[in-house]
Amino acid sequence: MKKGFTIVLFVFICSFASAQQIGMYSHYFYKPLVYNPAFTGSNDAPNATIISRSQWTDFTNAPQLTIFNVDGNLMDKKIGIGLGLISDRKGITNRMGGNLYYSYRLKLNDDTRLMFGLSAGVIDHTIDFSKALVENSLDPTLYNNSQHKTSFDASVGLAFTWKALEVGAAVPQIIGNKINYIDSTNVRAYYTQARHYMASLKYSFLISEEKGISIAPQALIRFVPQSPFQFDGNINLEWKDKFWVGATYKSDYAVAANVGFCLHKQLCVGYSYDFIIGPIGKYSGMTHEIMVNFKFGKSKTSEPSVTVANTDTGAVAVENPDYEDKLDDLEIQLKKNQTKLKALNDKLAKKQLAASRSAKPGIQDSDGIFVTKRNDFKDSKNQMAEKGYYVMVGIFFYRDFANEEVKNFIKLGYKNTDWLFSESKQNNYVFTHKLDTKEEAFQKVKEVTASGGSNVWILKLVE
Repeated sequence: MKKGFTIVLFVFICSFASAQQIGMYSHYFYKPLVYNPAFTGSNDAPNATIISRSQWTDFTNAPQLTIFNVDGNLMDKKIGIGLGLISDRKGITNRMGGNLYYSYRLKLNDDTRLMFGLSAGVIDHTIDFSKALVENSLDPTLYNNSQHKTSFDASVGLAFTWKALEVGAAVPQIIGNKINYIDSTNVRAYYTQARHYMASLKYSFLISEEKGISIAPQALIRFVPQSPFQFDGNINLEWKDKFWVGATYKSDYAVAANVGFCLHKQLCVGYSYDFIIGPIGKYSGMTHEIMVNFKFGKSKTSEPSVTVANTDTGAVAVENPDYEDKLDDLEIQLKKNQTKLKALNDKLAKKQLAASRSAKPGIQDSDGIFVTKRNDFKDSKNQMAEKGYYVMVGIFFYRDFANEEVKNFIKLGYKNTDWLFSESKQNNYVFTHKLDTKEEAFQKVKEVTASGGSNVWILKLVE
């Protein structure tokens, strides 16, 4: 009886061992470290994650998987380190253990990274025979205790990122340990920790840069020798650092719904529910998973230094490149301000154009040239303006607007465009040319007008 029980038990164990031994976590899309150590320290700041999965809850001693990970990075994100704990209970078997994680990140260029990862630790394998369901529990030949076996565990991984593309490959249980058991009558049995070969692919498509909304499809393939391929297809709609919702298809097993939210970009909570497909779905009960992630502190302790270089383009210079989130928010706000500024600029430009007729200095002669003394004007170097004929293209009260108009005409090809300031009028006068004769000035007026200039006129400065 005892020998028969042992054989049946290990046939079950070995049949399970030939299939998937690694837990099928739904939140791999959020924390790829659970399968691939190359992603250790991939976040900006140290963080801790706990994932708890309950499977087939209507069965006695149903599978219950729980993992806890904490990881971070060092040396300007070149090195990642972490710690992982696992509890994997299935029926009368249980695996408990811990692993240390290490990764190295190689920067190929500004957009491309290649990451190598390794995890190593120990796993305690337990079989509790007291939980076995048998016909005659008083049979003296039955086990009434549990057996423990401890083995070394290791995994390796590789990851490649380019912009929004993420590619990974990993081999969990790479050692392939053989776990041996023996009873009091010298009946022996074993099962092997099978190597798992896993590959993943993910790409994030930005739908709305202003709102930070993206959609991220992902594929995950698992393979164990002498077993069929198993793959997951996942797609999530993400509202950056705030909320996500999505769905996962697990081949020949289930369809899962995923939802999650984040508070203050530090505490994130996710939930996944599996809708079991196939005949077993009628009897298995619930299968669901909860994920909690907490990010410790901020990416850096100091605030970034931001310099606005151009109010039209919104170009900025940031000393600290790790403040991507703050930079995104700043760029969104800049775009809003640019729209408002452009509307205000257009409104003021119309007013200035109407007022420019009365803002022209001096007296207009018979040729239509405005003539006044040069001692009322200073150039951009704060020196008294020189005598001559100036081809004027704009009058601005605000110096910033005058500078922008100077840039506009320089882009049109008038490299010598500059401004003069009138102390009596308190206006800034933008000109494209400074000439010695009125004939040359009239010729340039025609040229500038043909290039798109409006309200072009001539100012003559005299002693």
